[in-house]
Amino acid sequence: MKTVTFRVDVASHIGTGHLQRCLTLAAQLKKKFIRCVFFVRQYDVNLLNIIDDNDFEYITIGSSVSKSFSDKHSEWLGVSQEEDARDFLKSASTFRIDLLVIDHYSIDYVWEGYIKNKLSIPIVVIDDLANRNHLSDILIDQNYWPNIDVRYNGLLPEHAQKLLGPKYALLKPMYQEMRQSITDQSQEIGLNSILVNFGGVGNFSLWQTVIPALLQCPKYNFHIITGKLPAEHYAILYDLVKEASHVKMQETTDKMPKLMNASIYCLGACGSTVWERFCLGLNSALIDIAENQKELVKYLDDQEMIDYLGSSKTVTTNSIVNFITNLKLDSEPYVNRRNRIQSLVDGLGSKRIANHIIKTIY
Repeated sequence: MKTVTFRVDVASHIGTGHLQRCLTLAAQLKKKFIRCVFFVRQYDVNLLNIIDDNDFEYITIGSSVSKSFSDKHSEWLGVSQEEDARDFLKSASTFRIDLLVIDHYSIDYVWEGYIKNKLSIPIVVIDDLANRNHLSDILIDQNYWPNIDVRYNGLLPEHAQKLLGPKYALLKPMYQEMRQSITDQSQEIGLNSILVNFGGVGNFSLWQTVIPALLQCPKYNFHIITGKLPAEHYAILYDLVKEASHVKMQETTDKMPKLMNASIYCLGACGSTVWERFCLGLNSALIDIAENQKELVKYLDDQEMIDYLGSSKTVTTNSIVNFITNLKLDSEPYVNRRNRIQSLVDGLGSKRIANHIIKTIY
C-alpha cells in the first residue's frame, strides 16, 4: 500500500481550513487504497480530535514553544523551519513515504529543501499566498485570482505542475452530490434561513458584534455555527440568543453541506467555505477576519460575486443591521449572481487532485 503523508497544523491562530482541505484530499486518496498519515504540531488549544473524527492517523511531532501568535505567517510554527523539519523526519523515520503534502503558511523552500536532501519523494504544496519560494513538484492554489496564470512565476522549480483556480477547490463529495440534485431556492416557499459562520475556530469579539445585529432582524431565521470557543465565551453568546425564536446557535456541526443547501443566504468569512457556497449557488456576505483574506475578498467583491461587509476590526452592529434590512434576495442581480458563482465551482476538484497524485506515485 502506498503512503501519503500530510504536514499541516490546526490551531486557534491558524484556523481549521488548512486541515479540512487536507482531510478532504485524504478521503479521496483513501478510496484508492492509499494510506494517509498526518504529521502535526501540538498547540495550546487542542483541535486534533478533528483528525480522529475523520478516521485518519496522526502523529504529533512536537509542541510549539510560543504561546501567542501575530498575523505574521512565518512565525506560526512556533519553532524554526529547520527544527520542524528535523522533528518531522524523526517522527516519520519508520514510514515508507511515497509523497508528502504540505499545507502550511510557515513552510517554504527552507523546510522543503531540508526534506529533499534526506528523502527522495515528490512534494505537493497547497498554498494561496504566493509570497515565498517552494521546491514542490506540484503546487495547488484553489482560489480565484485575476493573475492566477502568472501568480507563482519565479517561485517554483521549472518542472513543477501548477493546479490553479476553483477547478481544483478541495470540497467534500457531498457538495457535488447536492449540487446535482439542488432545487431552485427562489421557488421554495417559506425558505428564509440565513447561515452564519466565520470558520471552525470561533472569533468571540466578532460574534459580540454580529449577534446583537441578528437579534434586531426577525425578518429572517438565523442558524449560527460559532466555531470552537472557550466554554465561558460560548455561554455568554448563548445567553444573548436563548430568548430569540428566530436565532438558533451551535458551536460545531458535521452537517454544513445540508445547512448551506437549506439556506437562502450566508454571512461568513473568506476562507475555503467560499468555494463550498459557490458550488451550491449560495449567495453570501463576507467579513474578512485575517489580513491574508483581504486581497481575495476585494477581488470577489469587485467581480460582484459576493457582498462585502468590511473587516472584523471595523464592522459594526449597526452596519450589519442596515445591510440585512435592505437585502433583496429575490432581485435579478442575486439570481444572476447565483448562476455565475455556481458555474465557477463544479465540486470535482478533490477528485482531480487525487488523480494527479496517483499518477505521480505509481
